[in-house]
Amino acid sequence: MTNKEPENTTIEIIDENGNTIYCELFNIVEYNGNEYALLLPADQKGNEESEFVLMKIEEDGEDISFINLEDDEFQEVAEYIENIPDDEE
Repeated sequence: MTNKEPENTTIEIIDENGNTIYCELFNIVEYNGNEYALLLPADQKGNEESEFVLMKIEEDGEDISFINLEDDEFQEVAEYIENIPDDEE
């Protein structure tokens, strides 16, 4: 498994209602040959009960897209991340 510690990077995502949400790229986790981004909404930064956003990263040349996950894939990746030993995070 490869975890990448990104520098302070702000990502704009659009929610299902068309609202723009600004997130900080918290971490990138590799699982089953894919990369997944853990994003922290800017309005939750510093909140102990923050909820991360999990999105798949797809690259097309120099373009990078963050893709919403289907429920099954989300559950599988989230479970994998929850079971990563603390010394590997």
